[in-house]
Amino acid sequence: MSDITTSLLPASRVDFFALDDGTTATARQLAADWRFARVGVQVTQGGIEAAIATYSQTASPEVIIVETNDISENFIALLGQLAGTCAEGTDAVIIGPMNDVHLYRSLVGMGVRDYLVRPVTETDLLNVIAKALVDKRGLAGARLVSVIGAKGGVGTTTFSQLLAYSIAETFKQKTMLMDCAGSVGSLGIAYGIEPMAPRAEVVRIGAAGSEDDVKRIIQSVSEHLSLVVCGGEPLLTDAPDADGFETLVNRIMQKYPVVVMDLSGATPSTQKRMLSRSAHIVTVTTPMLPSLRNCRTLMNEIRHLRGGQNETDIVINMHGASSEEVAAKDIKMTLEREPGAVIPYAPKIFVAGETLGKPVGQNKAAADIMKSLSGIASRASGAAVAETKTDKKDGAGSLGFLKNLGAKKK
Repeated sequence: MSDITTSLLPASRVDFFALDDGTTATARQLAADWRFARVGVQVTQGGIEAAIATYSQTASPEVIIVETNDISENFIALLGQLAGTCAEGTDAVIIGPMNDVHLYRSLVGMGVRDYLVRPVTETDLLNVIAKALVDKRGLAGARLVSVIGAKGGVGTTTFSQLLAYSIAETFKQKTMLMDCAGSVGSLGIAYGIEPMAPRAEVVRIGAAGSEDDVKRIIQSVSEHLSLVVCGGEPLLTDAPDADGFETLVNRIMQKYPVVVMDLSGATPSTQKRMLSRSAHIVTVTTPMLPSLRNCRTLMNEIRHLRGGQNETDIVINMHGASSEEVAAKDIKMTLEREPGAVIPYAPKIFVAGETLGKPVGQNKAAADIMKSLSGIASRASGAAVAETKTDKKDGAGSLGFLKNLGAKKK
């Protein structure tokens, strides 16, 4: 499954015009998919004529999916009429009765995003719709990686710093590290970075600020690693809502292919939103029984939140800190999986990082720790599946089929 189908899709609308009962049923199943929680799906019984009549009266959505039994020149003419009723930027996907390479090339050349052959599967539709919607938001290829702790005090912020540093410096990926904790957070301490603005101001800039404003809240650590650190407001100030914070994340993801999010100081609503959006999740726990119990509960909640999907790594932190730790074999049995990494209890290394304001990854004594994170960093950044990433289509991708059809007719 491609990266863009492993997270919540952006708010949008998709209209189906279906002729076949099987296509109608598949479209309605898709509407119930967890990834479509913010996508309005409208299913109409009828083909291209129904679509033309609809958009002669109402505004067109981001994506139109039209089923046809006729692939003659008459259908092509009707497609031109449909384009004339749609707003610029609307994408069209056609579902047809047979595999015809010449027709496919003609339709794509005219600006149609894709041509699918009936019967279509839920996966077929999911892939083509997700690609269209993500392309429109300018987020294609960007990955949101969320790090969340099983409980407080397990080292979520510290691990977020390690992971972002590993992705940036080991895999040379342009990486953004950010949190939403505001003044209670400590994300920038190990980098010697002070907040550039209060949390509410940072979120406001994400929604309505200029490009210069956005540049002002971003602080560069190295060639590949940057941070957004907010704070300065009173500790008891209410946090911005999940919608506002997501708008900020969307803005950042337009420029950074990997965004590592420390969720330790986020509100539950923001945590749920970011976990739903994430391409990869890392859950941090200690090997102590209370933390492991919370971790198991949290993993079940994440699995339910994401419709049974589980692109999650577990990190056991502070191993060796106590003689009362749960044994490794019992941890595996409790969590029903092997941890992605086990980080030893090394207070001298981590305290030195915060005291000196230098990333732990720069400490030679932490070389083995950083090496142990390479597997998680590879999966989180997408480096493990880099060869399978899809490129944007030439031509029709973001303009929709209206402008291309107009050019074709001219």
